Amino acid sequence: MSLFRRRSFWIILLLTAIVWWVVTMSEHNDYPVQLRVQWTGFDSTRHVVTYADSVLPLTINSNCFLAQSRYIVVKQKPFVINVSGDTVLSVNNHLFQEIIDQMDFGGTHGISSPVETLKLKLTDVNRKGFVPQLRDVEFRFKDQIGLAGEPRVEPDTVWLYGNIASLNKIDQLETKSCKVNNIAKSGYYSLPLNPVWKQYGDVKSSHDSVRIYVPAGRFIEKTFVVPVSFNTKESVRWRLMTEQVSVTLWVPDSAYNDVTEEMIGAEVIYRSSDVSQELPVRIIKFPENTRVKQVSPASVQYVIIK
Repeated sequence: MSLFRRRSFWIILLLTAIVWWVVTMSEHNDYPVQLRVQWTGFDSTRHVVTYADSVLPLTINSNCFLAQSRYIVVKQKPFVINVSGDTVLSVNNHLFQEIIDQMDFGGTHGISSPVETLKLKLTDVNRKGFVPQLRDVEFRFKDQIGLAGEPRVEPDTVWLYGNIASLNKIDQLETKSCKVNNIAKSGYYSLPLNPVWKQYGDVKSSHDSVRIYVPAGRFIEKTFVVPVSFNTKESVRWRLMTEQVSVTLWVPDSAYNDVTEEMIGAEVIYRSSDVSQELPVRIIKFPENTRVKQVSPASVQYVIIK
């Protein structure tokens, strides 16, 4: 046999083998798949998994090319099921379609499983609720900006989960010491919690920090002249040398016209033990959405008439 004929024979043989291999690999057959199952979505801090199906056996009809690619995919990632609690999931056509979509099992000509359901069983752990306490938290506002309402802490309850004996040793949850500077507008600020629960290896927290909403607004100076009252428990006659004082408030821009001098009260307190000729002026009444900036004069002279 000549060299040309031998070469042609081997080429034809190789081409025939390739065609046979492609045809064989393209034929549809049933291939077993062990699909790993991963349960997510539930609060793993609040619940303990007492039972969970972790593998779903499948039989998938497809060609061999796709079967090999599926083998690689199944090794790399699980089928993820998102739930919020105890679950009994029917293994049916709807679930099969979810598997095909999520795992990208294209070219499937049939899918079945000997398993009828997938199950997840959760058990609640002991828990104890705490209202988070603000400790050593300082808010500093920019010029002419101030607190314009009641701050709001979120969440209003932080839960600790774990062994009941350890939980009973924890009395309260507090924020760490911190400062929030240069507040210019209303907004949320994150405050880390002092992680006392970490002293106990069997306790977990629902939150490591809380958020506080700080309402802020622009304030404007507004000055009022108000009378000073004389407050004493002594049976004496008296006279103030200065009967009125000037009180300057920081007033919210939005309520500037609503604040009037009738809303402000000033007084001095006299005791017979006082030896000073002047009494400090106290502001005993002013709108809660305002701040006292200055009182002038800060003290007044008085005379006790005997």
